[in-house]
Amino acid sequence: MTARNSEDPLNPLKLAATLHWNPEDRVMSRDLESKRVLDHWLQQIEHFDPIFAPEYVEAPALLSELLIEETGHRGRMERVQEDNLFHHWGLCQHLLAESQRSLSSSAVLSRDLSELAVAVAMRLDPGHYHLSWTEDLRAKAWCVHADACRRLNRVEEAEVAMGEAQKHAREGTASAELAARIEKTEMSLNWKVDGKRWNGGACASVGAPLPISVPDDPSSHSRVS
Repeated sequence: MTARNSEDPLNPLKLAATLHWNPEDRVMSRDLESKRVLDHWLQQIEHFDPIFAPEYVEAPALLSELLIEETGHRGRMERVQEDNLFHHWGLCQHLLAESQRSLSSSAVLSRDLSELAVAVAMRLDPGHYHLSWTEDLRAKAWCVHADACRRLNRVEEAEVAMGEAQKHAREGTASAELAARIEKTEMSLNWKVDGKRWNGGACASVGAPLPISVPDDPSSHSRVS
């Protein structure tokens, strides 16, 4: 029987893994109804499958290993492409989360992380993961990458990524959340293509003075949606 300090923070991913690996553990699972309710809510989190819960727990360590052992982006891309260890659902989701989190500090880093996420997503084994869920994750990765490219004014690269996002989304689960994400990113990209930017509720043509002062630094693009 597992003993748990009531003051320790509860990690829902570890709990999910425990429920599936140790269903007889009454301290953690309590009863089958608790397990059923937890499974229901986990499945609402973007196709979360409790069977793969350990991958979410492993992902931060995998990313740390990749960043430490490969010092440059090109080396990291090659490592992801060649090493099956990194063909990992949890790592892909973690890279996407880190890409979006880094927008406030560096659009360049955000783009690099999203490109790594795309590389991981495209190498996931649909035979191991759910096929339609894999397509959804690939669409999400391409969509996040498109937005990261847009923020760096890499419009052509963003357009290619959007096309890939839409292609994979058509093969997925028809997720409303994913469709909304793609539509929002596409609208933002269209503003860029039309020679306009959105800044704090006001539109201005590219080259025209913005309502706020923006440093001439690529990472500052992350503050202009």
